[in-house]
Amino acid sequence: MGQATDQARHQVELTRVALAADIDKLEKRIRAELDWKARLRREGPQIAAIAGVVVVVVVGGIVLRRAMGTKGDDGAEEGTMSLDELTREVRALREELGGRRKHGTSGPPQPLWQKAAVRAATAGAAAGASLLARRLARQTQAAASLAVEPTL
Repeated sequence: MGQATDQARHQVELTRVALAADIDKLEKRIRAELDWKARLRREGPQIAAIAGVVVVVVVGGIVLRRAMGTKGDDGAEEGTMSLDELTREVRALREELGGRRKHGTSGPPQPLWQKAAVRAATAGAAAGASLLARRLARQTQAAASLAVEPTL
């Protein structure tokens, strides 16, 4: 009977040591996540890339809006049209595109800034998706490791 009690005490002591080690690991992880300086050093390039992409997209949108939405002499926008005019315009564009496809031309080349904006937006979206996927994987892994309880 004394031997069973000693084994139970030993098992309880081992469990306490394991729990203390787990608590220390958890405390270190929490401190690492709350340390904004270290996190900025670690994730700074990603944040800068995403911010750059946002700036490029916003500036590109403003430039496109100004280029496409010019106003006439009377102050009304030239882009405003009725449904019938819009339908005629769409049909004309379809016919023009159909003719270009038959002749094998793809239209005028895109300006360099437009190509760069599209590529930057694509890269930013990919980087953001990758960042979110990694963050979700870390959270899932952390939740799974915290859900495991030691047996006594």
